[in-house]
Amino acid sequence: MAAKRDFSNLTFSLYKNAQEMKMYESYYRGGAWDKGKTVPFHNLELSPAANILNYGQGIFEGMKAYRSVRGNIVMFRPEENAQRFARSCRKMAIPEVPVDKFMDAVRQVVLQNEEFIPDSDDGKYSMYLRPVCIGTEPLLGVRASKEYLFYIFASPVGPYFDKVGIVSLWVTDVHRAAAHGTGDAKAVCNYAVTMRPKIEAQVRGFDEALYLDTVHNKFVEEAGAANFFALMEDETLVTPNLGIILPGITRESIIRLAREVFAMKVVERELSVEEVCSGAKECFLCGTGATITSVREINWQDKTYNVNKNDYQLAHKLYDLLIGIQLEREKDPFGWVTKLD
Repeated sequence: MAAKRDFSNLTFSLYKNAQEMKMYESYYRGGAWDKGKTVPFHNLELSPAANILNYGQGIFEGMKAYRSVRGNIVMFRPEENAQRFARSCRKMAIPEVPVDKFMDAVRQVVLQNEEFIPDSDDGKYSMYLRPVCIGTEPLLGVRASKEYLFYIFASPVGPYFDKVGIVSLWVTDVHRAAAHGTGDAKAVCNYAVTMRPKIEAQVRGFDEALYLDTVHNKFVEEAGAANFFALMEDETLVTPNLGIILPGITRESIIRLAREVFAMKVVERELSVEEVCSGAKECFLCGTGATITSVREINWQDKTYNVNKNDYQLAHKLYDLLIGIQLEREKDPFGWVTKLD
């Protein structure tokens, strides 16, 4: 029997032995997707003129597989990722990857990489899946590709943020997405613009950038790769409206847990950074990678504000319940957990 793999010091990065894992790939040529198959993890061969390299026609998803406390291999709401992937395809003029095809590919990748799913009774470690679809046709003119590659690779990972559980944010003057643009799709082009602000935030001693709206430059939208929540002094949980920002699956799950399990008032509305800095008693980020990560402080206009006046109580309560459901430790009242084995 092979020695058990050591996943005790994982970070959120590509596994050093990724070449030992399996990935899935399927090509779109001649107007149709092929059957697809799993293959060893490998580098891709692309023309220098490939659409994705020149014009950025590509999308991706982020998902996690866990080994639950009951010993099952499980995923959290994978059908929602499949449906969002299909919506992103439509937004980016990519031939839609059918939900059934997406789900079958995900299942293959998870089960064929079962040995790379870490044991973790607190959700700190998991196997992350990255479904991707890119335009591969070589071209010079600006247009949608006629050829595509849909692939999924996986990696055992640790926490998304280096500082586990609590981060600080710096409000950037860079705008991540605009109305009627691509902000509500998980498009590769949305993420390049976040790289310089993140570097600038870290140079200033903060962990991540916080983005404001493009029209008024005062309403909070999201962090670099996570949705934002603020618990106000009146105990209302507020999160920015959808429309420009990505409709996060973890975000929607938190809204339902807060409303239906904890009987909280949850409001989706415009939320100014001034209101957050002056009136929030607790703030946190959420996403597949971040799960639920508390915010200690926010720096805005060169002044740092404490947004933790609640000892992170709500974030901890939501995190414990969400992870408990994902790991089959807690009852799953919404049927969110999918067993793959």
